Amino acid sequence: MKKAIIIFLGLFLSANLSLSAQSDFKTYMQESIALYDSVKTLADYQNIANRFDRIAKAEKEEWLPNYYAGLTYVYMSFVRGLEDDKRDEYLDQALVYAEKAAEFAGNDVEITVLTGYIYMAKVSVSPALRGMTMSSKVSGYFEKALAMSPNNPRANLMLGRWKYGTAQFFGSDTAEPCALMQKSLTLFEAMGNDTGIMPSWGKNQAVAMAKNCKGNN
Repeated sequence: MKKAIIIFLGLFLSANLSLSAQSDFKTYMQESIALYDSVKTLADYQNIANRFDRIAKAEKEEWLPNYYAGLTYVYMSFVRGLEDDKRDEYLDQALVYAEKAAEFAGNDVEITVLTGYIYMAKVSVSPALRGMTMSSKVSGYFEKALAMSPNNPRANLMLGRWKYGTAQFFGSDTAEPCALMQKSLTLFEAMGNDTGIMPSWGKNQAVAMAKNCKGNN
């Protein structure tokens, strides 16, 4: 009887510790994600990336900290005034984190979108030189993401953005990409704002791109 009680208490305490750890993880993640709303400088982004890196090292089986670290480095690459080499450095770092996230999450739609976003940003560093060599890779990731999850708002948004930019470059019709971005906006609005720590970015981009589409029609 005494042995059974000891085993029960051990299991009970172990479960409580596990729940506590998960609660702390979620709290740290939420606090770090909330910092995006107050970003003003490149240093602010670096602080966020560092936070996610620390969480990733502490929670080695979780994919989200690596995912968000990668996303933060993508954002950093778009800060105005950066030299091309620095932009590439940030994007290479973003790719490392995306690959780490994939090690834990496998073939995940959000990581697929993020990887496409990284390569899209790489093209934007030098469109004339990289457009021919990287365009199919960007399209491939976004199309794969949309096939994996047709109602993922970021998959619709990013494929729409990519196709819109391509259509503008070649002077072709933008009806298809605009439809994707409008669907994205509808999906974002249906989701609401409470998504916990799962990826929820992109609504502001969808709103801006939908306005561009209306302005060009």
